[in-house]
Amino acid sequence: MRITEVEVIPLYAPEAEVVKSACIIRVHTDEGVEGIGQAEIPAMIALAFVKTKEWEVAGYYQGGLERVLLGEDPMNVERLWHKMYASMWLYGRRGAGIAILTAIDTALWDIKGKLLGRPVYELIWSACNVARPDRDIMGPRQKVKPYATVYPSGSTPEEVKRNLSLAVSAGFDAVKLEESEGGFGRKDVRHDVELVQAAREAIGNKRDLMIDVQYIWNDYTRALSSIRAIEPYNIYFVEAPLPPDSLEAYAMLADSVETRIACGDGGFTTRFEFKELIERGRVDVVQPSAVRTGGITEMLRIASMAYEKGKLCIPHS
Repeated sequence: MRITEVEVIPLYAPEAEVVKSACIIRVHTDEGVEGIGQAEIPAMIALAFVKTKEWEVAGYYQGGLERVLLGEDPMNVERLWHKMYASMWLYGRRGAGIAILTAIDTALWDIKGKLLGRPVYELIWSACNVARPDRDIMGPRQKVKPYATVYPSGSTPEEVKRNLSLAVSAGFDAVKLEESEGGFGRKDVRHDVELVQAAREAIGNKRDLMIDVQYIWNDYTRALSSIRAIEPYNIYFVEAPLPPDSLEAYAMLADSVETRIACGDGGFTTRFEFKELIERGRVDVVQPSAVRTGGITEMLRIASMAYEKGKLCIPHS
């Protein structure tokens, strides 16, 4: 089986509040088996990365990623990841280049699952291996705990209670409170505490409560004050409290609070940036994005690295 085409399918949703333009990547093979993946970038940019014809750079001939993949066996997912990454050394090692590599890698996993007759989650499940001989637990876990992101969560305690109660009614055992206009993180510490108290009352003490600040705090002192004030409500993690490039501030924050600090979805790509986030930023939870970080192949590497360093890996899907 060989790859015959990498197709870019534009998506446009003018009524969307966040992502208005994105695209689907479909990888075709000569035996009719296809795989799809999502690229969270505008289709015109994806087309440039995929379909660009050959050009010369410093004596080397380069082209779009379709040219890199034509004639290749789609089952060689990891080798093709490295081949694509190496081909973009001059222009695509971060940002949009990794976003399109992510979509293609996901499509290759889709093909692999179809050829093996297994869902992709079974192919990657070994990444969750744990060993507890004292309790006769060997091999992968049997299940994971999903959480519900409630957006918008609300700007008053009454709204927060009402909105988060919907997640409880749906059966979720973990719920995320999101910052939003007039809501958590937008006013002062007292307001933050009121909303978190309402959230905890809505979901009870047996469910996990996470908070996403979405990078809106610009200074360490503001983040420190709010996180310390809400710690009595047993927060599982606080996500993205500071700008993504403020790694030294992340390190100070993580060292100063008991609550786990999480980060990783805001433009972080590949294990090389996540290594820096862990080592320089000292975060407790890494959150590689399913549509930005290099695909399933790279996400598994990031998860393995986090495990080795005693950190949690909770992918941002």
